[in-house]
Formats: sequence, structure tokens, C-alpha cells
Amino acid sequence: MTTFLHTEVNYVFHLERDLSIPGNILFSDGSAMKTTDFSSTSLIAGSATQYGYVEGVGSQARFNFILSFLQLSTNQALIADNRNHCLRSLNRATNQTGRYAGNCTHEGNQNGVNALLNEPMSLINDLKNPGHVLISEWGGIIKKMNTTNRNVSYFGTVGRMVYNIIQSLETGDFFVTVSHAVGIFSYQMKTFTVIFGSTSRGFHDGPFSEVQFHDPFALLFLNNHTILVSDHYNNRLRVLDLITNSSSSICSGEEGHADGNFSSCTIQRPLGLLTLTDTVYIGSYGKIRRIEGKFG
Repeated sequence: MTTFLHTEVNYVFHLERDLSIPGNILFSDGSAMKTTDFSSTSLIAGSATQYGYVEGVGSQARFNFILSFLQLSTNQALIADNRNHCLRSLNRATNQTGRYAGNCTHEGNQNGVNALLNEPMSLINDLKNPGHVLISEWGGIIKKMNTTNRNVSYFGTVGRMVYNIIQSLETGDFFVTVSHAVGIFSYQMKTFTVIFGSTSRGFHDGPFSEVQFHDPFALLFLNNHTILVSDHYNNRLRVLDLITNSSSSICSGEEGHADGNFSSCTIQRPLGLLTLTDTVYIGSYGKIRRIEGKFG
């Protein structure tokens, strides 16, 4: 593992390939949206240190923790403005923000085109239903939104706090991180099953039944049978093998930013995950890190 971005950042909750600027990475840094070309970083909207709700252009805008975002096109991104309880739009041509769904001044649980949201956590495209976005909220509720008319509807309930979701293209089912566990939410049956971890925090690798986490956050498919998870408070990356039904770890568990091999490196509170070609990028507290070469 090596340090990719030496510029100081706060909390990098989410990263994506930047569709507006080829070759760049788009990422959220606390309550700001930024882009980097691997050598320098530019602010797009918001502030990494100042929070609030303000619609505006670029640095005039204010968000209240961007836990996730989703690029709908080269010109438009949707932002999960967590503590403002809404989705915001970002025009990449002008860097102008705008309210997209939810009220942005108070929370609620109301569906329809005038929906109220409650701390949106993650956003993904529904691979089984193009033109729709899936939103996980505080309390484990998952909602679906039509991006044409912005109609929000109830999709299902996990029953535990959902931090992040990724979707299998084959089945449509979701792999979900919840407090101290990773599970599967069935797209058809709308049921949730824990496959790794439990309700108790801790750290342990091995067979699925013995695995422990401490607030796992992001998930990333490395291939069809391997998932990478950022185990936030254990200061590790966890590699989940769906064939052997076991887990292994990357980094020592100590806080820090030390480069090194998988057993000696340190990472501080990992969060967002992104893969590009044969490189995995990891957002963390203070840095963006990377792992080069195929693994998993």
C-alpha cells in the first residue's frame, strides 16, 4: 500500500472516477466535493471545514456531511447531504448546487414527488431498473427514486443501520454494511441476512461465523467472488472470500499512514473505496491511499 494523495483531507467518504474530467478522481471530503488529477486537488463545491445548508456556486455552497454521491452524467451529480436530510444536485459545468429531493431543512418519512428524507447514507443506480436510484436512510430504510420525475417510493427495510450498499448485476441483490456486520438484502424477497459479523463489535478473521468488525463502511467488488470492505474503527481493509467463506485483513490495525506490505502498512479509519484498472483507492481520515496490482 502507498499514499496516493499527500494533500491533507478530512474524511473521504466516497470516491468515483470523474466523468466530467477524464483521468481525475471525484471525491467527497467531509462536506466538500473535490477532484484530483493525481498531482493537485481542486474544490468543486462546499467546504471541508464549514457545514450548513446553502445553495450556491462552488465554495459558496454548504453541505452537512456528504456520505455518498452519484454521477448521473458528465454534467450532473447527485449528492447525499446526510445531516441536511436531502439529495442535492451539482451542475458540473457551472458548479451550481440545487435541492433535488427532500426538504433540506428537516427530516421526515414521506414518499412521492415531494418526499421527505431522513439522513440519506448511500446512493447507487438500480442495476435491475435503469433510470432509478436506490437510497439508504437512517434506520435501515431503503427507498427508490425515479430520476425522471423524482418520485420517491419505499423499497424495503434492513432493520439495522445501513452504511453502504453495492448491488450484484447477476441477481440484483445488495451486499450491505450495517453496524459490525456485512449481509445480503434480497432484491426480490426484501429480506436481510447477515453473512459476516454480528451485533457485537470486535476484530477477528477466519470463517464467516467467527468474523468480527467495528463499523464496516464501504464495500467494493474485486471480482465475482471477492469483496473488499473498509473496517473503519479497526483501521483495516477486510477481504471477504465468498468461495472459501472466510475473511482476511490488509494493514496492521494501528492508526497511521505508513506505507508497506499488507501486514505492515497502517491506515487511519478507512472509508470510501474505488477500483480503477488494477488499482484500489481508499479514502481515509487524512489521506487517500492506494493499492496497485491485482489481488483478492
